[in-house]
Amino acid sequence: MARTIALVLIVCAWFLPAAVAQDTSVARGTKKPAAGLVVTEAALGTAVQERKLLGERTEFTLNQKVYLWLALAGGPAEGLVVTWKQGEKTYETKLGVGGTTWHTWAYKTAAVAGPWEVTVADAAGNVLKTLSFTVTGK
Repeated sequence: MARTIALVLIVCAWFLPAAVAQDTSVARGTKKPAAGLVVTEAALGTAVQERKLLGERTEFTLNQKVYLWLALAGGPAEGLVVTWKQGEKTYETKLGVGGTTWHTWAYKTAAVAGPWEVTVADAAGNVLKTLSFTVTGK
């Protein structure tokens, strides 16, 4: 029994310093995730209140504000480019990402009926997420 306890203590003493060093470097922010910026959640709705999306949906009426709400991981980052597209027309919005995990949102007033697409890309142009929605009415 004493030999088993001694062996366990030796193994712990050997591996513990390496584990602590890894955890400390992550806590200090000296390491970045290999995958970079990632959209962990994305949704469309009618408003954002207290950093939460309200009225989640994919159909909107003409001249209604469409909110894109995002949860991100892997920041901070240079920023995001949100591109709203309807037909051949595109509209860009730039958003900042200031922390390791981050919530942000953008909105566009849907002034044209028909199918729309909103794309989220990082500063290098890599597409992170695409959502589609429809605007109805005249």
